[in-house]
Parts: sequence; structure tokens; C-alpha cells
Amino acid sequence: MRPFHIVITCEHGGNYIPARYSHLFSGSQELVQSHRGWDIGALKIAQKLARELQVKLFQTKISRLLVDCNRSVSNPEVFSKQTHLLAQEEKDRLLNEYYYPYRNNVENQIASKSTTEMVLHLSVHTFVPEWHGTERKVDVGLLFDDKRALETEFSERWKEEIQKQLPEKLIMLNVPYHGADDGFTTYLRGKVAESNYWGIEIEVNQKWVDSPEIGKIITTLHTTLSIVLNQMKEDKLENIK
Repeated sequence: MRPFHIVITCEHGGNYIPARYSHLFSGSQELVQSHRGWDIGALKIAQKLARELQVKLFQTKISRLLVDCNRSVSNPEVFSKQTHLLAQEEKDRLLNEYYYPYRNNVENQIASKSTTEMVLHLSVHTFVPEWHGTERKVDVGLLFDDKRALETEFSERWKEEIQKQLPEKLIMLNVPYHGADDGFTTYLRGKVAESNYWGIEIEVNQKWVDSPEIGKIITTLHTTLSIVLNQMKEDKLENIK
């Protein structure tokens, strides 16, 4: 197995609204500060994970309510209720100033590294503990495309290792969302072969983001990742023998 190059991204790292667009959110400050404006705590998790893994972090701090960098341009949800009625010229401006520079930067990095290394892309997100009145019991979700065998094998192994270290937490696969749904990793899978790219979304329950427990969760993500990657390398070498 080729050496791994890890890329960490955070598509919903902030809720910044540039002054040019502040009028669109007049009286909606509570909305901007809520989970609809950003993934609360995701950037801190991504930053700590990047430090522990000693890899570069790609991040965007623009609010998803302005333009959602985790959605395809063809997805109606790329623009929110506040921005979807803008003139096409203004929408193009948003895309050209915030969306494409971020996405192209990540895509170019993955394209350049995937020619010589296996790229493991970890896209960090958080989710609200309750959705439409129903409690989400999952603590950490690993999202992937279950039609890609290597991505599935990696995710299953990683879940097992995380669960060993965090037996009191509920670790699940493709929960609370499915990794093959529209998102940046799904887009990139269409650009890079599975033999060169694995795209995994890490979803952490927001009930932990301000808790001392979050440090333990992040450290476990790091340590168990190393274990699984080493296991898979050893298995590959054994099969060659």
C-alpha cells in the first residue's frame, strides 16, 4: 500500500457574514449564530486534529447561509433562503469569491498528492443533539460511500478501534447522514479513483464540543487512525508475501 497523505478540511468552520451582505441577515443574528449558520465547534475539532496529526488544515469561515461550501453548485441548498433570490451576477460573485477558491485549493492539493500517495481526506463536521424533537443518540459518526470497498473497510476498522477506546460513546457508520449524499467528499470521489482517494466525513455530536470529553474524543480519533492505517499497511504486505 502506498504511503498516506492526510488532508483535513472544515467546510462549515465559521459564520462570518461580510459587510456587503449584512443587510440580507438584518434581524437574523440568532439564525446566523445557530447551527444553521455553521457547524458549531467543528473548526476547533479540525484544528486540534490537524495539530495532532501534523498536517495542513483547509478551512472556510464564511457562513453556510451565504454560500455552502459543502454542497455542489447544482444543489439548490448551495444558497440559503437569504441568498437564493439574489441576482445571478451576485450569486456568481459569491461563488467566485468564497466557494471556488476554497474548493479548488483543496481539490488541487488532492490531485497533486494522489499521483504518488494515497490521499485520506477527513472532512470535519458537527451536528445538533436533537433534530425535529428526536434525540440523536450517536456521539461520533463516520460517513463514507459504502459502494467503495476500501473506504468501507477503512471506516469499519476505524469505528471498531474508536469504540474500543471510547466504550461509553456510541460510534456509528453513515449516521446521522450518509456519506454518499451530496457533499465535498462525494464530489471528489467523482474526480479521483478509490485507489488514490478515500473521503471520510467525521460528524461529532455538538453536545460534546464544550465538554472536557471533546479532548478525549479528538485524541482517540488521532490514535486509532494511526492504528488502523498501520493495520492496513501490514495486511497489504502480508498479502504480497
